[in-house]
Amino acid sequence: MKYIWRKSAEKRLLQETEYCLQRFGKKAALRFIESIDRQVTLLSQSPGIGKREPLLLHRTRHLYRSLVVHKHFKLVYYIDEAANTLYIVALWDTRREPLRQADAT
Repeated sequence: MKYIWRKSAEKRLLQETEYCLQRFGKKAALRFIESIDRQVTLLSQSPGIGKREPLLLHRTRHLYRSLVVHKHFKLVYYIDEAANTLYIVALWDTRREPLRQADAT
């Protein structure tokens, strides 16, 4: 299954990578990106492994799922079976206010 990053999720990934680079250095930033890349690849091969995202159950347009992809981050995504595509819509920092992140998704 192919995957597509929505602009807001991709922007968040770039922000977090830049923060990691500035705060912890190049090696840590590379490990962060590689970790997320591995999880996204796994997700594209087995898209049902993520759990239904409880904070987005009220949304009816898509069935949102989430998967922890790094120590403090999870991807929020939905699957379009007809298009054989997984859409990554958000990267949430699990240390931050979950309801605020859900509202922004």
